[in-house]
Amino acid sequence: MKKLFLTICFSLLCTVNSPIKARTIEIKDIANVPTEQAPIDLPNPGGMPNPENTEDVVRFFRDRFNNASVSRIEDLQNSNQGNSVNVQHSTEYIKQIQEENKSTFEKIYDQAIGRITNQTHDETSGTRFFEMAPARAINENNALQQPNIPVVNAMLPNGRRVLVPAREHVPYLLASFNILPTGLIQVTEDLTVVANGQKLKNGITKIIPKYTKSRAGVRKKLDIQLLSVTINGEDIPYTLEEIGNNIIIKPIQKYTLQPGVYNYTFKYLLDRKLWYYDDFTEFYWDVSGSYLNLVIASANAVVAIPDGKNFLTQNVITGYPNHLTPNRALIAALDDNALGFASTTPILPGEGMHILVSLDKNVFLEPEFGRRFVWFVTDFGDVLFSLAGLAAVLISYMLSWRYLKRKKSLAGQNFRQTPPLIRYLFIGKFDKTAFVAGLLELYRKNIIDIQKQDQTISLIKKTDNLSALNRFEKKAVNDLFVGRDSVISLTAPNLLKFKRAERSLEKGCQMFLKLLSLQLNIGYLLFSVAMLLLTEIAIAMLGINPLQTGLVLFSSTLTIAFYIWIMKRKFKSKIIRRIVKIIGGLFILLAILLTSIYIKFISAVFLAAMVYAIFEYSELFMKHNTLVKTKNKECEELRRYLETQASIIVRGHEFALQQANIFALDLSSLYPFNDSVAQVWKLGIAAEIVRQL
Repeated sequence: MKKLFLTICFSLLCTVNSPIKARTIEIKDIANVPTEQAPIDLPNPGGMPNPENTEDVVRFFRDRFNNASVSRIEDLQNSNQGNSVNVQHSTEYIKQIQEENKSTFEKIYDQAIGRITNQTHDETSGTRFFEMAPARAINENNALQQPNIPVVNAMLPNGRRVLVPAREHVPYLLASFNILPTGLIQVTEDLTVVANGQKLKNGITKIIPKYTKSRAGVRKKLDIQLLSVTINGEDIPYTLEEIGNNIIIKPIQKYTLQPGVYNYTFKYLLDRKLWYYDDFTEFYWDVSGSYLNLVIASANAVVAIPDGKNFLTQNVITGYPNHLTPNRALIAALDDNALGFASTTPILPGEGMHILVSLDKNVFLEPEFGRRFVWFVTDFGDVLFSLAGLAAVLISYMLSWRYLKRKKSLAGQNFRQTPPLIRYLFIGKFDKTAFVAGLLELYRKNIIDIQKQDQTISLIKKTDNLSALNRFEKKAVNDLFVGRDSVISLTAPNLLKFKRAERSLEKGCQMFLKLLSLQLNIGYLLFSVAMLLLTEIAIAMLGINPLQTGLVLFSSTLTIAFYIWIMKRKFKSKIIRRIVKIIGGLFILLAILLTSIYIKFISAVFLAAMVYAIFEYSELFMKHNTLVKTKNKECEELRRYLETQASIIVRGHEFALQQANIFALDLSSLYPFNDSVAQVWKLGIAAEIVRQL
């Protein structure tokens, strides 16, 4: 009866305070208007207020309410029954019920935010809003001013909707780890992000450590396979990129993330993440990881193992590397084979939430030999492949050298014995005598004439048809006879023209030797370059992203090759030569360091050594004391022939054909002037030109 009485009184109070609505009658005839009725006296029970005194009525009900007891709604009878009572609870009690009905995430979220932020409260919904690191303003009375913070309605991956600040952060993160008996780990990471065009302008880029360490400090490389990345349920192409000690999960094509709320889902497989000890197996993970230095309001993780298995120990610590504490997260047993981890405070930028569980060693299958061998190749394959490639280049050089020494017939390849080239091979360099021998060859081909009048030596151009000459000989002729000039004297004003012609013939000899070296050494060169490329491909296949690693190795190889080539160029100035070598060495070192971001440093050094060995051995083939020596034998044979047949050649037509070779091989003393060759004998003038140059 007490509850019924309070209900009736509350209804009466509402009636007194509510506007009165009366039925109206349309007046059509004044005679039909009812007359005023006599007043009715209402009874006044004992203790009841006077109905005509409003203040007395209000005071009466206020006293009765203060003395009444409020019952919980669940203690009442079934509200669907006819005799049930509808009770309106107080505002404080309603708020209490709302707090109790909140999910675990909402409670942790509100509690966590309240510890590090200023708070405001919405009296209608009971939801806390917050300002991340707010700038507190102080008015004239030194009173704190709470900013008006906008919020957004975010739907979490579990389907619940919550109000969160419209500031860039991660309201919710859940990482699920399903550890299989084989040691593989299926990972699904669901996270909700609020983007406003600042750090998340191009979306989430996830960073995972490339190496995992044991308790003894042993390091092994993580094996990861990316399965999918979705944003709000839509598949987005992502790729793995290996940089230094990190694996980056990044979008293949950059996209612009408009301000708003997004749900990301990363799915991937991990291998080699477990550590197998004598008595147990251990799994470790940093749940918060690195999300572009964003605050993570609620970080959560679930670790599941095969059915029927149990955990031995479990731990979770949170904080900065030097300030880790177990007091900011909780652990819950979700099932016999599943554990839940949840942070009770937000994870700030730079902090981590580290979970560590130990499992029965019998839960997992012991890795077989083949799998361990694959792991070994994964860890040290770049060193093994680069060392094997370098050894192959060195061994192939030795084999090529021995093969060419046994194959004498290689010396019989097409060899155009021009006098300057014969001189170059004979003494190992290009000198003035080689240049003058080239002039004598032009004289033999009837391109120029060499005359001496008094003390002046002149060259006379006899024809403009230079089709019988190679491009370097044509260049030398054009250097001597500029424009329409047909006569040039060996005088001081013309010495520059002679030097230019000399350089043209020298370049011709050098180019010929390079082509000769390539021709003689094509087998070694192709094999060594192929070994270099195969080595880089093999190393790239071990990487997280083979295409990316291969492009880096190939670009680094080209860079090293270019600067080695620059450093081997000859410069007349010693200062320039030293500067070029220093700069080239620095760039080569830089290329090695950049390559070591993707592979081990020693492997990058081995690859650089392969490039250097290819250049060095190819250059050795061009030197006088190596493969070019096989061609020198032909020069020696020609010299012996000219020595033994000098008495015959000097009196015959063959002298005109061999005069340039005689001069190039320093055999002029065996061919003195005589009437038989008086018209073509130019050895004396040639010697005079050498002295004047």
